[in-house]
Amino acid sequence: MKLGIDYHGVINSNPDFFKKFNALALQKNHFITILSGAHQKDVEAYLKEHQIPFSNIFSLLDTFQKKGIVTFYPDGSFFVANNIWNTAKAKYCLKNHIDLHIDDSIIYGTYFNTPFCLYTLQSQSCTIIKQNICIDFKKAPEQVLSDIETKLKLI
Repeated sequence: MKLGIDYHGVINSNPDFFKKFNALALQKNHFITILSGAHQKDVEAYLKEHQIPFSNIFSLLDTFQKKGIVTFYPDGSFFVANNIWNTAKAKYCLKNHIDLHIDDSIIYGTYFNTPFCLYTLQSQSCTIIKQNICIDFKKAPEQVLSDIETKLKLI
């Protein structure tokens, strides 16, 4: 299974959970891509600091910078056109055959053909939006991974 997991609002909102969850998934030979708008070096530093394992990182900002389609401002902020930014994760997941992407931003979910699980920190749950399948992230990481594996077979 190939999983995409958002960095801001998902992994960094519950690093202890994802440290265990990711380790278990990798032990079962699943592939985990961390998708983020941040620079790869910043995401890698956080993951290393919190000992969160992963297979790959996809940085929207680094990708767009290489393509020359990001504008940086003196205050450190940047701009990428919404139609490019908002569709990037969906395009990446489709192209790379990701089986499920977990993200806390519903705006991205509207562009996904790949199953998209909307993560809500308050309820610690994730709903695969097109199929309306809920996964309870309050459970132990082993059970959450098992639930994802089982429910993806139903899609």
